[in-house]
Amino acid sequence: MFVSRNYKLKNVTYFSIIGIIAGIAIGFLLQEIDKIDNFRPTFNGLLIGFFVGISIGLCEEFLFLGRFRTKTYLFLLTFRILVYSFIFAFFLLLVNSATKFFMHNLSFNDSISTALFDEHYFRDLVIIIIFSSAAIALLQIRSLHRPGDLLKYITGKYHRPEEVNKIFLFIDLRSSTAIAEKLGNLKYSEFLIDYYDDMTDAILMSKAEIYQYIGDEIVLTWPFDEGIKDAKCIHCFFDIRNTMELNKERYLKKFGVYPQFKAAMHAGRVSVTWIGTIKKEIVYHGDVLNTTARIQDECNKYNQCFLVSEFMIESLELPGYLKPEFVGEVQLKGKLEKVKIFGLKGIAE
Repeated sequence: MFVSRNYKLKNVTYFSIIGIIAGIAIGFLLQEIDKIDNFRPTFNGLLIGFFVGISIGLCEEFLFLGRFRTKTYLFLLTFRILVYSFIFAFFLLLVNSATKFFMHNLSFNDSISTALFDEHYFRDLVIIIIFSSAAIALLQIRSLHRPGDLLKYITGKYHRPEEVNKIFLFIDLRSSTAIAEKLGNLKYSEFLIDYYDDMTDAILMSKAEIYQYIGDEIVLTWPFDEGIKDAKCIHCFFDIRNTMELNKERYLKKFGVYPQFKAAMHAGRVSVTWIGTIKKEIVYHGDVLNTTARIQDECNKYNQCFLVSEFMIESLELPGYLKPEFVGEVQLKGKLEKVKIFGLKGIAE
C-alpha cells in the first residue's frame, strides 16, 4: 500500500539521521585517536553515516522486514553482517577516495588505490563494524518486542504503574475451532501467520500498537488522542476487513477457508506497567479492557462484525461513508450501569 510505503520511507529517514549522528561520533573519535587538528574525519564520518544510514534503512524496511521476514535468526544475522560490512567498506572507500581526489588532486584510480591501502582504512573499517554489530543485534531483536518497549525499559518508563488514556480494538477470528480442526495444527498455524501478516499495512497506517496476540485474537491499542485523530482507529478495522476480502481467493486456494472476524472497540483510562521477573512485558489493567471484551461477546447476539461503545461514537468524527446504528446495551458484571453499543454500517447499506 502507498501509505505503508510512506511509513517505511519515513523509517529510512530515521535511519539516515541515526547514521549521521553515529558517523559524526565515530569520526570525531578517530580524529582524537589520530590527533588530527582538522575536522576532516568528522566530516567524512557525517557523509559515511548518511549514506550508510540510508542503505541500511532501505535494507531493513524493504528487504529484511519484507522478503526475508520468514528466515531464521541465524540466517538474518549472518546475512546482515555480510551485507552491512560490504556497505560500510564501500562507502568508507568511496568517501575517502573522494577526499583524496578533490583535496590532493589525484587521478580517479590513484585516489581509490591510495584510499584502499591507507594505513587507517582497515582499522577504521573494523571500528565501524564493531560499533555496528551492537546495532545489528538490536535490529534483530526489535521484532520480538513492541516498538518502543526496549527504550521504555532502558529509561525506566512504566516501571511504576502509570495511568494513561487508551483506545482498545479487539479482533477475534470467527469459527476458529472449526478452522483449526479442518486444517490441523501446523496448517492452522500457517493460516494465522498469513492472517496476522495481512493486517500489517492497516496497522502501520493507523499507527496502532499491537498489544497482544492471544491465540486467534489480536488486541490493538492507540493513545486516545492519536487514535481518534482522523478516525484512525475506525479506519484500521475496515482496512483490515478490506484486505481480507481482497485476499479471499488466495486463502481459499491455500487453505480452503478465509478469515472472518468480529471486533469491538472501547476507550478510557487504564493503568500500565511492566510485570514479570523471568519474562517482562508491558501490560494494561482496568475496566476498559473488560468492557471491550464484553462488547465483543455481543457481536454474535446482534449479528454484527464490529461493535463500538457509545463513548467512542461520541468521541470521534466518523468517516463520511459510515453511520452508527444503536443495537443494545451491555450489562457489566458487578456494576449497575449499562454501556450502550453501536454497530457501524456503510451509508449505502
